[in-house]
Amino acid sequence: MIGWRQGEWVTLPDGAEVSSLVPGPSLFETFALRSGRIACLGDHLDRLALACPRLGLDPARLMLGAAADAATWSAPLGGLLGRNTLTNAIVRLLVAPRGDGLATEWLTVRPLPATPSTIDLYQLALRRDAPEWLPRPKSGPWKNSSEAWRELRALADRADAEGVQFDARGCLSEGTRSSFAWWDGESWNFPAVETGRLPGTAMAQLRSVLAQAGRPVRDVSWPGFPSNAQSVLVLRSTFEGGAVCARSYHAEGRLAWQPTGAQSEATRALAWLAAWRAQRCISFA
Repeated sequence: MIGWRQGEWVTLPDGAEVSSLVPGPSLFETFALRSGRIACLGDHLDRLALACPRLGLDPARLMLGAAADAATWSAPLGGLLGRNTLTNAIVRLLVAPRGDGLATEWLTVRPLPATPSTIDLYQLALRRDAPEWLPRPKSGPWKNSSEAWRELRALADRADAEGVQFDARGCLSEGTRSSFAWWDGESWNFPAVETGRLPGTAMAQLRSVLAQAGRPVRDVSWPGFPSNAQSVLVLRSTFEGGAVCARSYHAEGRLAWQPTGAQSEATRALAWLAAWRAQRCISFA
């Protein structure tokens, strides 16, 4: 594949992981480009800016990462899509310190898969590693999540499956590429910061729209999978709408959980999130 590095075009191995591009510390963001539009790019760059001081970087001095500016992003995005013969894509912005207070920025694309209507969840044996800082930045080399992704593929190598990671205490943390939220009939629950989960952009957006709608929300350190959940949402910024419902939960190859009762609460939450994100799209056509 062809990538962009600080204004230059470079040839990269297909499916190159963050650690293969930058073996040392880095920050990165991934988001979807659909029909020339990116939803909530500003949210991703805001999260990047909050993490930059951890690596001694000033976000205002970045090239692409400084702002969600269509004029700045259009040329590299258009060039990447054309060189990689893609229309829709998952875009990754990677920022790595270079030792002089400035950064090297990478931009890569890969095919954007269709958003599944529902997702099966599988319990992973690999525990979420201890974060360097709390709140945890989205940083490389990202070895723990790469290992979790490989474990998931050994269990269920298909698009409509996601792995569930727990922290060292056995509390639900996050997925290999997703955040979680669940409705227990009384409240919307989100894994607490101390579980080592990332500050997911779609998760923060959902929490905000739920609070604006007057729905109860709380952060929890929940031991094991919440078997009392009526609905579970799988949140991922590359999903169309930002989230989908979980269909079932598998532990060691057996069914351990599935949604119960009417899914009206989850359906409303998905609609609110999708509408919120649709209003915050930037066009690069």
